[in-house]
Amino acid sequence: MTRRSPRLLAAIVAVLVLVALPACAKKYQAERDGKDVGESMCDVRDADNPEDAKKAVDDLNDEINDVAQNYAVFTAEDRADIEENVTDLIEHVRQGNEALAQQDITVIRRSLDNAKDDLGDAGQATIDGVFEGLDDCIDG
Repeated sequence: MTRRSPRLLAAIVAVLVLVALPACAKKYQAERDGKDVGESMCDVRDADNPEDAKKAVDDLNDEINDVAQNYAVFTAEDRADIEENVTDLIEHVRQGNEALAQQDITVIRRSLDNAKDDLGDAGQATIDGVFEGLDDCIDG
């Protein structure tokens, strides 16, 4: 083995690290942003009054817009499905129907799971984050 081999190996490792770190950072941020979406959905479900529900919906819409803009996760069809399910969730929360509100959360999760396979790494990380944020709603 020559003296250049360790240097070459070190250079290759350095290049791989420089390439991989931004991708990992983007995936981590995508997952964190997705978790914010999931937590916002839980906030809608758990709203105690119309004012809290409106604030939670506004926050949810902001989070979804942020994720869609940063990671292009949601197609127009996905977004329409989510908006329809969130509308159902809001109505069921207003009616005080906890069972249907929980069902809405489950349907949203299933829709996201179906869309996940069509996404790249950051998009999949975003959906994983949404699932993490929804875990309290599913389990709670």
